[in-house]
Amino acid sequence: MKMTKLAALAALALPLMGAMAAHADEPFKIRYANIPWFDPVYIADEKGWFAEEGLKIEWVGEVSAAQLVPAVASRTIDFANRMTPLILTANQGGARLKIVAAGAQTTPELPHMKYLVKPDSPIKGIQDFKGKKVGINSFGACSEYVLKEYLRRNGLDKDINFVVVPDANQEQALAEGLIDVGVLHSPYYEKVVGSGAAREVFNDYVVDQGEAGMLPYFTQDDFIKEHPEVVRKFVKVLVRASNWTNEHHKEAGEIFAKRRGLDLQYAGSWNYYANGLVPNDGPVQWWIDYLEKDGKLPAGVLKAKDVYTNDFNPYAVAKN
Repeated sequence: MKMTKLAALAALALPLMGAMAAHADEPFKIRYANIPWFDPVYIADEKGWFAEEGLKIEWVGEVSAAQLVPAVASRTIDFANRMTPLILTANQGGARLKIVAAGAQTTPELPHMKYLVKPDSPIKGIQDFKGKKVGINSFGACSEYVLKEYLRRNGLDKDINFVVVPDANQEQALAEGLIDVGVLHSPYYEKVVGSGAAREVFNDYVVDQGEAGMLPYFTQDDFIKEHPEVVRKFVKVLVRASNWTNEHHKEAGEIFAKRRGLDLQYAGSWNYYANGLVPNDGPVQWWIDYLEKDGKLPAGVLKAKDVYTNDFNPYAVAKN
């Protein structure tokens, strides 16, 4: 009789244990926006590298550039990549965001931004920007601040009219004369330059060899505390895809173009910091110094180490 009861209990327990096992085998879903600029997350998703780590990208649809930082801060999405000054100022307002991977790096050949004009424009250099209308995708980030710094160094910071125009609309805005200069990111500058619709005047490498051009990946502190292994796996896959992109720019650009429905002949990609490691303070400190000088951050309060960590990066761990 006792054995019969035990057998009955075991029979009842088996479906429950099976359901628990099935649940445990489900991938962890990472809520992620369909970002319109080049992003190795598309590459890793296409190649199945997230699945290998028990993760699944749950694409939530388009989120405007201006809303990506608030979306991570409110935990509507789990990770994003956006410029460092937006993360710094959001944290100043209490957002508690942390950079976990370096992301894209400006190089002379593959800059973060290009400053473009119509082919027949008389604008040849920075001095010709005086009094002109410049299209930027948003205020408070790279397209505004990096150019402002270059203008300041050339005595022109009070002489520019900034107009907010999304990257996707700047080609038309240039053609119609609504703006004199467009500030475009990949993959938009590949198309505009490659099609002959615009020519490059210079790119953001001219400012301190592109140190301000780091486009990092970040998440929210509570997400890190609740899911440290997920963060570790996400960074691992991201680094794998970023390093692969550095070795296969053409194929990476084609994968991105396919996923975004773009013309393959204008496919492009960025360069990425080796192994996704955030350099010791450099790019983050550049932005802290800039924002302090601009009055957006209080002087001497914030340290670069408060904003980023390499602790979830497998290459950093290997050095310890």
